[in-house]
Amino acid sequence: TGATSYAISGLDEETSYDVYVRSICTADLTSEWSAVSTFTTPQSDGIQPPTSNLQPNIYPNPASTSVTLTGLEPGATVTIVDLNGREVAEFKIQNSEFKIDVTTLASGAYFVRVTGERQTAVLKLIVK
Repeated sequence: TGATSYAISGLDEETSYDVYVRSICTADLTSEWSAVSTFTTPQSDGIQPPTSNLQPNIYPNPASTSVTLTGLEPGATVTIVDLNGREVAEFKIQNSEFKIDVTTLASGAYFVRVTGERQTAVLKLIVK
């Protein structure tokens, strides 16, 4: 789509969906897929679970000393998971921004899972 939002139809009610986005600039030029964004469709009675406009972001990425997460729901939990599914660190967030020292992590790829009352996201992190 050429718009900043897109309505999806034909989804099952009370079902969680994962969405990935990427830009297609030309036939030969596309961006990487975005981090997963998860949402749940409403119940048939029209009651929707709480939602959040917060969009988590992580930078710099790749990183060698520290990363900053922004767009967090205060009270959320941030968990760093290695590619084997092991949780290597967990933090309880008090503010919408949080800095993490990554010098204790081995070089490689990780997932950063953000879980809050109104926010769920998984971001990719590369440690150099």
